[in-house]
Amino acid sequence: MIELPTPQFGEIPNDTDYIERPGSYALILNKKRELAVVDTDWGHLYLPGGGIDPGESKELALHREVMEETGLFIQIKAYLGSAKEYFYSSSRDSYFNKIAHFFIAEPIGLYPKGKVEDDHELLWMPPKTAFEELHTDAYSWLVKKHLL
Repeated sequence: MIELPTPQFGEIPNDTDYIERPGSYALILNKKRELAVVDTDWGHLYLPGGGIDPGESKELALHREVMEETGLFIQIKAYLGSAKEYFYSSSRDSYFNKIAHFFIAEPIGLYPKGKVEDDHELLWMPPKTAFEELHTDAYSWLVKKHLL
């Protein structure tokens, strides 16, 4: 089996240190074929998901992060691959290279206590709209590749 190169998005200034940050993210579609996105207090739209904690699997991280951000329980349907993206975090004053592992999933229920993170809001939108409004190039690339 030939392994394709992992796409790399974003640029980092020369001679700048960065931190590698693995994470898991999902394309979650509802019955209307709308895509789940997360709106944050800092004004950007993201795919549901987040960082993988030490010792945590990609899949477990995805379940935890989606529940924390959206209140949804999900069923993972397939692993879609990965992409990398350089970005600067002003809140952490650091450069990162996000190593994003992508899945397709479906919602199967709601967490009884609701979402955990008050600064995240679940929105549903057509994939084309999400493609145009998602904050990172890696997320838009994924939506275009698998949903458009």
